[in-house]
Amino acid sequence: MKHLVLASGTSVMEDERHFLKLAKWMGVQATSATITRKFPTETFLASLGGERCCLVISAAALTPAHQASPQAVRRFLEEHCATVLVFGCEDPVRHGGLLSWLTRGAVCGVSSGEPAHDRHLFELPRGSRELSRQLEGMSFRTGRTLSPPTLDPSGGGSPQTIMLANGRPMFIRVALGACEIFLLAGSDVPDIEAPLRRGLGVETYYDRLVPLLVFLRYSFGAMCWQGQASTARLIIDDPLLADRYGFLDYRALLSSMEREAYGTSIAFIPWNYRRTSVRTAKSLVGRRSNLSLCIHGCDHTSREFAGADQALLEGKAGLAIERMEHHEARTGLPFERVMVFPQGKFSRKAILALRGANYLAAVNSTCVPTDADQTSLTIAELLRPAITRFHGFPIFPRRYPRRLIDLAFDMFVGRPALLAEHHHDFREGYDNLEEFVVGLRRLEPTLTWPTLSSQLMRTCIMRSVSHELMEVQFFTRRFRLENTNENQRRFRLSKHEPDSSAVRAVLVNGINAPFSYEDKSIQVELEIDPGEARDIELVDHPRPRPIPRTRGATYHAGVLVRRVLSEFRDNTLARHPRVLRVASRLAKGLGVTGE
Repeated sequence: MKHLVLASGTSVMEDERHFLKLAKWMGVQATSATITRKFPTETFLASLGGERCCLVISAAALTPAHQASPQAVRRFLEEHCATVLVFGCEDPVRHGGLLSWLTRGAVCGVSSGEPAHDRHLFELPRGSRELSRQLEGMSFRTGRTLSPPTLDPSGGGSPQTIMLANGRPMFIRVALGACEIFLLAGSDVPDIEAPLRRGLGVETYYDRLVPLLVFLRYSFGAMCWQGQASTARLIIDDPLLADRYGFLDYRALLSSMEREAYGTSIAFIPWNYRRTSVRTAKSLVGRRSNLSLCIHGCDHTSREFAGADQALLEGKAGLAIERMEHHEARTGLPFERVMVFPQGKFSRKAILALRGANYLAAVNSTCVPTDADQTSLTIAELLRPAITRFHGFPIFPRRYPRRLIDLAFDMFVGRPALLAEHHHDFREGYDNLEEFVVGLRRLEPTLTWPTLSSQLMRTCIMRSVSHELMEVQFFTRRFRLENTNENQRRFRLSKHEPDSSAVRAVLVNGINAPFSYEDKSIQVELEIDPGEARDIELVDHPRPRPIPRTRGATYHAGVLVRRVLSEFRDNTLARHPRVLRVASRLAKGLGVTGE
């Protein structure tokens, strides 16, 4: 099996250690080797086992070896390497000659970049789909103030530009015989295990992560962790099921969905479970539309799931399910056990409550609990489709449809492209949303829009260990695995479970199956014939239930008032922006906004 060798000088530098972490996180078999001026040494050649490797080396480490024995280095690259990444190309004096020699003049040097400013533009040009996949044609800004170095193509040869910084190449590919050379300007490799500052996301690191991920995915293909089918879903928060709610016109929405072939989930407030007319329900079902319901809180009160009272949280999680079951029985509209938290706020105990009530997952605009003051997510966690740090329960991020690059990155790392909207986003109709949907389909022509449950239960990342064995990481406690290969395959499945005592049994198609617990993960092995599927379910040990808390008449009156005022705001005040601004300031001053 091809493996990655990171070659360094006499001491391993910080960026090299960071790259090794990223490679191993992506499932790549990676080792490090020390080189000297006599590179390549016999020891180094022996470490390859006679196979072509993927070599990663900094320009600083390659320069002295090139100066000492350029022909030996070129011979090694052409005879022993399938792909080579030379990163840290940033010194015009020390690295310019190296790059010109390495690329036979296709790249003649390095530029230190433009004067520093805070809005550097990065682009992945069209024509590189095999490398950048869904990111092809995308551009983005990260807000970094450090001016990125760039490469200087000579105009000769045939270098392929994979990524631009401020209109100049920063990441390119050049053929060297049977070897492909990738050159990356700059050496700022992020530490994927370092916590992100609160309020920052992985978007801040796109310019530093994307080239490395592109190189690893291209070099290792199926041996590298990657998602399977690309899926998407629009989620609209709050609305009642009626002909209209605020600026949301259901007939217009259904027509838009049919016109552009996308799917929508209504994040329905369970408190409204008696308020859907059977006539309306039949009209929604009768259209055979790709419309479904998920759960949005319970009463939708201020910080409803952000508290610390475990009994209260478990009561609300269970009551929300009961109300939705009543709603389904009365209207015939099924619902999905997926939670969208009101105001996006939740506590760690709320996650435990959802798990105890047998929810499938949460979909949320934020993935950090409100009571996790010392808890920050890492880049590594955000390179997975879902966050499972908190009690092993999956939280899938969703985004407002503003920047295509963010949804492209989600699909690139195997995450569903989940969109968030509210009724007021349809003030001007559905054109902007439809344009965004068309943009998503351009990024990924195979994109499908199944229901939330269907896509979350199939979301996983896979890597090929051998011709017979696939490793699979899944995220929901109910998971459907299909063997799409033409041969029988053995699958080694794992799901992150931080508590070794939580899971009592693993069911495969409803039958108990043997499992093990290793490295904070439940692990199961299956053999599946081509074209067949297996349904996997993790069953928890029963947990003692706190004594249910009941709420008094004052609380229920407050919920009623809140819902009446919210609907008055959405249906009436929203059409008068000046009045709405005044009312919003007044509500905020009275502390009844939920913010």
